[in-house]
Amino acid sequence: MASHRSWRWLILLLTAVLLPGCGVAQEKRETGIVYEIFVGSFADSDGDGVGDLKGIESKLDYIASLGADSIWLTPIHPSPSYHHYDVMDYYAVAPEFGTLEDFDALAAACAEKGIGIILDLVVNHTSSEHPWFLSACDDLKAGRTDGLQDDFIFSQSSGQHPVPGTEDWYYEGAFGSHMPDLNLDCPGVRQEIASIIAFWQDHGVKGFRLDATTSYYTGNTARNTAFLQFITESAKAGDPDCYVVGEAWTNENTILEMYQSGIDSLFNFPASAAEGVIVKAASKGKGANVADKLAAWNEKIKAVSPAALDAPFLSNHDQARSRGMLGSNPKQMKAAAMLYLLLPGRPFVYYGEEIGMSGSGRDENKRLPMLWSGADETQNCLPPAEADQAQRLTDGVDAQEGDPDSLLNWYRQLGRIREMNPALIGGRMRAIETDNAALCAYTVASDGVSLAVLINTSLKENAEIDASAMGLAGYACLDALGADAEALNAGLRSGGASLPPIACAVLQGPESPILIAP
Repeated sequence: MASHRSWRWLILLLTAVLLPGCGVAQEKRETGIVYEIFVGSFADSDGDGVGDLKGIESKLDYIASLGADSIWLTPIHPSPSYHHYDVMDYYAVAPEFGTLEDFDALAAACAEKGIGIILDLVVNHTSSEHPWFLSACDDLKAGRTDGLQDDFIFSQSSGQHPVPGTEDWYYEGAFGSHMPDLNLDCPGVRQEIASIIAFWQDHGVKGFRLDATTSYYTGNTARNTAFLQFITESAKAGDPDCYVVGEAWTNENTILEMYQSGIDSLFNFPASAAEGVIVKAASKGKGANVADKLAAWNEKIKAVSPAALDAPFLSNHDQARSRGMLGSNPKQMKAAAMLYLLLPGRPFVYYGEEIGMSGSGRDENKRLPMLWSGADETQNCLPPAEADQAQRLTDGVDAQEGDPDSLLNWYRQLGRIREMNPALIGGRMRAIETDNAALCAYTVASDGVSLAVLINTSLKENAEIDASAMGLAGYACLDALGADAEALNAGLRSGGASLPPIACAVLQGPESPILIAP
């Protein structure tokens, strides 16, 4: 007899075949998962040790295997730094990463696989080597004050950084003298930003990640929010479906205020990293906290901007990797993966998170090469020049692909679960009351579909599921990881199911239109 899960796959397959103009190749569904790539450390195609666009294109099948439907590329533009967050030309590709033609080829390949490209948009500042800034400084040295200096924030007599070659001119650069701040009130600057957005949309970009949004107007949340609205509206004007996500590394109240801009997402920094609820829950086996806090957070977001989506993550290129926070414990890393990848919204996976890479301390250590192989270093990029920490992980992608119990294959199965349950993207989240501190339990409702997500974060103890007491009477298990779906269904029908340690299940309510009876 076919399993419950097998029937579900069969129904979806038949639907793909029978719908007009729809074939199996088009069956890939949105998951909301975004895969962050620090470009220079990901995949090298030409043997120079630096990751590049062709290297990313060669790894698209790998990225798709994680269930990602988008990739976020850190800045790809010409820059004097290894990180490229000080841009010299917004309309070009850095030579070490390839050419504009290489980008177009990557965009086309991504489109074929149903993967969107989200480009890092750094407009708080430029490089001090950007032609705009160099020309403005030349004007000031020559005594001209009616030119490009309006594009930056110059002042006389005092300021953050002196303009070289002048005696009394200064400029603002909150991130250092090498990153002069743009004057975002200048109409010409805003027009240029809109043109940059349109240019990359014409080259296939489907979204933008906005860098340093709380520094647009430092200390002025209202002005930051208004500028976010300008960028969001500019992006939507060229593509109504363009996805815009912002970095607002700040407190919950400020993030909520900035959601008034109409932006699609703001990263959930309060829930990330070592002090965030997700890592704490995974390391202590206290998953119930995630359900309570994240359900409340999602409701706060919806109250401000109903169409907005939370953007949970464990770590990114500016933070220590979660491996160290979780004590290198594979089970705790799997628990953390369940907790953030099954949340409503658009979860972001930092490259290498799915295999358990390490990295902490200085920024370069957090951006170590993707470990395609622990045995064959020629498959990996070279580390950033200033990195002073070696990669602690020894089993790379090649070793983990063949291990069904690996962290990599765990991530892949979670990606499949999201692909099978698209309501997890935009659904409304409600915590389910439970007296088990290890059990993260919540419902997600979207367009008539009612799901329940159950995650046992305990390393040793089963989590008992009382369907009646938890309001899950009539629910059926659609997907399970670390547990047997048929056994869970039998338990749910009898009123008492049991979820093993480090396991999860997605249930569907009886009122849901696509429910398939076990």
